[in-house]
This record gives sequence, C-alpha cells and structure tokens, in this order.
Amino acid sequence: MAALNDAGYQWLSHFSSVDCLHDLYGVEVCGIHEEEDAVSIRQLLQEMFPDWISGCLCHKDYGREPGWKASIYRDRPRERESWETA
Repeated sequence: MAALNDAGYQWLSHFSSVDCLHDLYGVEVCGIHEEEDAVSIRQLLQEMFPDWISGCLCHKDYGREPGWKASIYRDRPRERESWETA
C-alpha cells in the first residue's frame, strides 16, 4: 500500500483493497476505479516483483468490490485444486 501511495494512488479513492493470494504467493489490488489506473498499478507491481508472473487485469461489475483487478504472483496456478495432508 505504501508503494501505491507513493505512486499517487490513494486507498478508497483509486482502489478498495490490496489482498494476498495465499495459494499463489501473490498480491492483488482490487476495486480499481479506472482502467488506465489498473494498467499502471499492474506495471507498478511488475516493477516491484520483476521475476513474478503478471496475473489478470480484469473488470468485475458485481459483488463487494466492483472495478478493475490487477494481480501478480510468484507460483504458477495448479491445473486443478488438490489438498495435501501432512
């Protein structure tokens, strides 16, 4: 959130949340109001984590956090969900 703030993106004015992607070891910024901001935020994430995989840049027009979503993650998604036990 500090990097977003430093880049001029204010919480609740430009986006609604920054969430962890626990299963992929990643980060997503949700509820981005403008597509242009979403593109710039995804670029910022790529600069912060240059070796990570650029995730989706998609628009959601329903639910709790409507708007654009930008994500980046370290691990590739699994083809199918499978739970491991110790």
